[in-house]
Amino acid sequence: MQQPGSGGSAHPSSSLPEAAALDVPGRPDFVTVIEPREDRPIPATAVRAVTPERERRTTRPESVRVYVHRARRPNPDRPSLGRRIAYAYITPAAGGAAASCKADPGPFIRRAIRAAVPRERFELQGPGGHGSDRTVIFCSPEDREAAMEKQPFFALDDGGAAGAASSVRLVREGETSNVRRFRMDSLAHVALLNYPKEQRNEEDIRRNCSGFGYLLEVDPGCYDDDAPDLSPVRVVLSMEHHREIPREVRIRASVALH
Repeated sequence: MQQPGSGGSAHPSSSLPEAAALDVPGRPDFVTVIEPREDRPIPATAVRAVTPERERRTTRPESVRVYVHRARRPNPDRPSLGRRIAYAYITPAAGGAAASCKADPGPFIRRAIRAAVPRERFELQGPGGHGSDRTVIFCSPEDREAAMEKQPFFALDDGGAAGAASSVRLVREGETSNVRRFRMDSLAHVALLNYPKEQRNEEDIRRNCSGFGYLLEVDPGCYDDDAPDLSPVRVVLSMEHHREIPREVRIRASVALH
């Protein structure tokens, strides 16, 4: 199901009549946004859409870029969660390719960390994120940093060579090898054409733009009650390079039309 707006375009906005001639080469043809909530009303102008064969992926992309927005009102029950998380990676001892520490990583990670910091409290969640063996959540950011100062952690494992110890290494949230940080050196004033009236709010606009920019500002005129369904939504975005702006934003609902 394709919602209105997916047939429209996202264009760098300009008052110059020759703006189209100044278009940036290398822009993607489209980005797809999946509507996360099934209980939301489907716009009356939505249409059924089937992805053409030429646009269907046969392989997974090497990476996906998402501009993440910090919550303006953090949950007081989960303070500094990102700074309390670490990802545990096990390196089996030499000769321990089938070591039990990898087959059942939880008890081994707990034993290895507590051998170095016996009073530290933490919980393990698995399977671990970012290719790790387990996600480790400490009680506070200070506890995480205190534990990381003692690494690497070692413990004997029955699956390894006699007398050899496997090791555990902790990596902070945001520092894993599959995360790349980049500079947002470009600002763009973008006009979203054919944008659905039902999603004219800051939360939806932010989500729909998160695949190509960090939302800084929305033209308040797009919130007017008498704004026509197909009037442009104008936004200011921050991004690494303005060639990230797609030619089309496709908003797809997670439910089928009846």
